[in-house]
This record gives sequence, structure tokens and C-alpha cells, in this order.
Amino acid sequence: MRATGVWAGLLLSFPVAVRALGPHEVLVLANESSPRSIVVAKEFARLRGVPPQNLVRLRVPLPPTNAPASISPDDFTQLIWTPAVRAVREQGLGDHILAWVYSLDFPIFVTTPQPISIEGLTFLRNRLPNPTEVRMGTYASPLFTGPNNPNSMGYYSETFDELSEWLGGDMPLPSMRLGYAGERGNSEAEVLACLERGARADGSAPSGTVYFVTNQDVRSTTRAWEYPLVVKTLTAIGVRAEVTDRFPTSARDVVGLMTGAAVVRPDAIGGFRPGAMAEHFTSGAGVFHTGDQTKLTAWIAAGATASAGTVAEPYAIWTKFPHARFFVHYAAGCTLIESFYQSVRCPLQLLMVGDPLAQPWGTRDRLTLQGLGTAPVTGRLSVKAVMAPGAKGHYSKFVFLLDGKVVGRTRTLELDTGGLAEGAHALRAVAYRTGMVRGQTYAEQTFAVGPRP
Repeated sequence: MRATGVWAGLLLSFPVAVRALGPHEVLVLANESSPRSIVVAKEFARLRGVPPQNLVRLRVPLPPTNAPASISPDDFTQLIWTPAVRAVREQGLGDHILAWVYSLDFPIFVTTPQPISIEGLTFLRNRLPNPTEVRMGTYASPLFTGPNNPNSMGYYSETFDELSEWLGGDMPLPSMRLGYAGERGNSEAEVLACLERGARADGSAPSGTVYFVTNQDVRSTTRAWEYPLVVKTLTAIGVRAEVTDRFPTSARDVVGLMTGAAVVRPDAIGGFRPGAMAEHFTSGAGVFHTGDQTKLTAWIAAGATASAGTVAEPYAIWTKFPHARFFVHYAAGCTLIESFYQSVRCPLQLLMVGDPLAQPWGTRDRLTLQGLGTAPVTGRLSVKAVMAPGAKGHYSKFVFLLDGKVVGRTRTLELDTGGLAEGAHALRAVAYRTGMVRGQTYAEQTFAVGPRP
């Protein structure tokens, strides 16, 4: 296939939100048993610039109607874990994948002695957990930043690449799903709208309010201690937050909401800002085969960009749900998935739904590539990644990916095209900003390798 000058020099270098976790660092899993799973995975990849090599199709049977969306540990290994890991290896992605993203129509929970979510088993890299630690919520995630009680302070926010460098082989595998569209779930259109809101949120620095809604229900009182210090922290960095005993009915400025109740009315809220996360700390929010209690999908239908809930009885243990410091990480510039995993001490039973790469408090900087033209090339190329004037931070780390594989970790790439197939190729440069929340931006350009002399 020959490239033409029209598209051979297509350059994706417009200002984008400087992401913490980047699109080249996620593996997107789609279920071939479900057409809508493929549609949603492709749309997420398009919105987020996920390289095509990072989208993997699996074939997992769908559960019968009105049956629990469960999977056994053996089937998880055979149908999900092993083929996904094989795809990472065969595609040459193993040196930079930091998280998995499940599309629609994957099982919800694993039938272990104490049921856990498939995100929980993915987090543990397919190692079965201690049932007692699951039931009691005493498993301690190495990504959790605290605090553990009202008298301690939490640690600073970090991005997954920083945490991976620190933890090495002990780094877990965080994951999240784009939506749930089964029984009592969202429609395909609602899921796609949620993903669009997530992309639109990037770099918006929303001016709304984070609401911490209290009541006398144990679901609320068990984590009410988290709120005062978080409100103080958010206020200090210019994010409005308040503790209230009134559900914010008709409020149109919701950028976040945490409460504790079996039944809530997300549809009574006047409006969510793009990127908003809301959840209500209850045992039934992620249990879709029964009709009791409000499901987490109600928040998505009402306009939130993310929500969470447990897939089995959590016994009102705060460690199994997001800590209020979720919003501190979010406001520090972390992506939604990074904010979730730094705020949940025991994430093994939790189902997290929404746009994992949403980043409302990210900045916008532009990266360009120099050295690639529009004409087909042969021989050697020298390509340089250059930050556009006005960058808001210092960018000290650069990575080049050719057709999804890392080929260089310097600002300038010397590329010998002699070993490349004739035709179209995609070259992406990623620049990482210095800091604990190591934001990143990228530029991608297609080019064509011409016929050999």
C-alpha cells in the first residue's frame, strides 16, 4: 500500500490536555461476543487517541438474561487473562502498559469464596486473594495514599508511571470499565455520552462544587471523618467543596458527590459538570441482578462521568470504597483511574465505571514533531520532539513509539527505515512533564516508507 502526500504527513499535535496516564499506556479490551462492546471500545480509542495496537478483542460468553454476570477463576484465566497477556507480549506493549480498560459486556464479578470484581482480580494480576482480607477489607493496596484515620495525613498524589518505577515488580495492574449495559445498566448511548463528557472535561478546571452529603445512615457515618480535612485541602487549592446534610437537589454545578445511602435520586440533580464523579457507598450499587438499592449506573444516566460500587456485600467498611481524597488527587491533575486507585485501600470488590482518562484539572500543552515531511521516505530519519512555546511545565522525559511499540527514549529519534515494510506507519512522541503528577502530552504523525531503490 502506498501513502499519498495528503495523509502521509497527518500531524496530531493540536493542544491536548497534559495527561497523567496516557493513551498509549492503557490496554483496551473488547468482547467479540457483543457488537456494542466493540463499538464502545473503538469510540473510546478514537476519543482518547489510543493506538490501534492497544485494542484487543477477546471472546467471552454473555451471561443468560436475569442471571448474575459472573465468571469463575478458571474461566477468567482462560478467556480473559491469558489471551490479554499474550496479546500484550505479541504486540510488544509489555514495557509501557500500566492499566487495562474493559469495554461493555464483560462479567462483573469472580466466583471466589468471597466474591471480587474482575477489576479486583486484574489488580492482583490474577492471583487469588485471601478471603478473610477481602471480607474484612484489610487488604492494603500499595497504591493507596491514605489517610487511614482522622489523626493522620495522606501522602502526595502520583501518577501510575511514578508508582510503577517505585514499586517495580510489585506494581499491581489497575483496571476500570467504560460502562455497564446489562440488566439495570446504561444504554449504549448513555455510555457513549459519558465518554464524550470525559473527553470534554480535560483541562477544563471546572468551577463547580464537590458535595459531601451526610446523614445518620451507617453508610454515611462510617466515612464522615474523611470530609473536613479534604474540604480544607480542596479549598486551599481553589476547588469549592462543602459538607452538607442536604442532598443537592436542583444543583447545576456538581463536579463531585459522595454520600452514603441505599437509595438516592441522581436524576434530581440539576446538572453535573463534565468529569464529575459521584457515588453513594452502598452494598447494592454494583449488584445488578437484584433490584434493591440504587445502582451506580443511575449516576451515569444522570450525567456523571464516573461512579463506583461493590459487587458483593461490603459490610459498611470504608476501606472498600473511595476515600474523599479522591478529589484531592483529581484536582492535582491525576486521571480518573489514578485518582480512584490512590483513594481506595481495598479495591478488590469495587466496580469502577466511566472514562478512566478523564482529567479535568490537567493543563494543555502542545508537542510537535520536526523532521518528517509528506513525501515517502527511505533510509535514515532524524525526528525531534519539540514543545511549543508557552508550555506550562518543564518536560524532561521523551518516548517515541513506532506503530505502538517503544523505539526510543530520547528527545531526538534516529530511525533507520530500511527494516520497515513499505507503506504507512505511525510515529508518536510522548513528552512527560517533571513532577510527582507527571503529566504527558503527545504528537503523532503518519509517514510512508517508499519502495526500495
